[in-house]
Amino acid sequence: MKKVIYLLIILPMAVLAQKPLKPNLGKALNSWKGGKLQEAKEMIDVCATDPKLSLDAKTWYYRGLIYASLDTTSNQAFKSLASNSFDVAMEAFSKAEDMNKNSRSDLFYTDEMGFPVPRTQSMAILTGYYLNAGASAYQDDDYPTALVEFGKVQRIEPNDTTAFFYAGFVAQADEQYDLAVQNINQYIKLGGRSKDAYTILISIYGGEKEDKVKALELTREAKKKFPDEKNFALMEIGYLIDLDKTEEAKSGLEAAVKSDPTNKTLHFYLGYVNSKLDNFDAAKKNFEDAMKIDPTYFDAQYYLAQLYLIEADKIKREMNNLGISKADQEKKKQLDNELVARYKSALPYWEKAEQLNPSDADVLDKLSIIYYYLGEDKKAERINKRLKELGID
Repeated sequence: MKKVIYLLIILPMAVLAQKPLKPNLGKALNSWKGGKLQEAKEMIDVCATDPKLSLDAKTWYYRGLIYASLDTTSNQAFKSLASNSFDVAMEAFSKAEDMNKNSRSDLFYTDEMGFPVPRTQSMAILTGYYLNAGASAYQDDDYPTALVEFGKVQRIEPNDTTAFFYAGFVAQADEQYDLAVQNINQYIKLGGRSKDAYTILISIYGGEKEDKVKALELTREAKKKFPDEKNFALMEIGYLIDLDKTEEAKSGLEAAVKSDPTNKTLHFYLGYVNSKLDNFDAAKKNFEDAMKIDPTYFDAQYYLAQLYLIEADKIKREMNNLGISKADQEKKKQLDNELVARYKSALPYWEKAEQLNPSDADVLDKLSIIYYYLGEDKKAERINKRLKELGID
């Protein structure tokens, strides 16, 4: 019984022995510089509630530094001292800057060597840390973390373009297309000049957002800002074609070919546009010109070969629509001879296409049809065997 009474007397005395911390801004800073983050946090929290120190801009600046360290430390025990350390740090920095806005000198602390470290330098160090953390997370394919880290940079330096570009790039990779557009638009608004920013926007609108009108608008905007970048001119032509503005595309391509006659891609696109406009002879010449520049240019060879089957396909459709009358049968024989001639004319172009790309399914399929119709059974058998090897029935 006496022991119980003794404990009841001692415990209140032990509680009374725990004195509250006395606010000391110097101790908070020294604890922080010494890596004692728990002590630094406890002291700066007390200073922030002190009637006098709470009116001092240094209190809030130091609080920002201490809480920023809690957010960036790799020590989980320290990190767990606050669940919202970054937000607290940013609020403290903002308050310190507001309190100091009429001062002629920047806020600072002195390092171990006695040199002043101004607020602007501290912010630059933090910015660098979060940028590196975001880049590291991106390299590890941890896109959500990368976006969080780049978002922190945006809050520290809202007028810095770098973090907005990186965030847009990562958001696109993470298939968060609205977020990507938001970040890239802000990057451009802030004066960002990378042509890759426009490439990202054009890709998103022309692809996932399925808004080729907007993609064309952005492409033209990019073309004006980067007149030496030829890819934007080609993109513009591509979207004009997609939007069935072939006459406009043709005009632009003809001018482009004149200024850059050795560009095989321009000749190819002009051939494509002419084929869309049913200017087949002109299209053949365009594709042949592209092949002269690059004899291994498969796309040009493929589309050139396609042109030689246009008339053949018309003949086949006409044959299929014939009846069983004597006149129809006579007509069918005549058309059959014409079809054989068309296939013989087209064959070298398709064989050349196969040489350039032996695994293209459509090329092999067309060759199979042509060989079969011309009675080239062994060649047709070779093609069919190749199709089976590719897993194509």
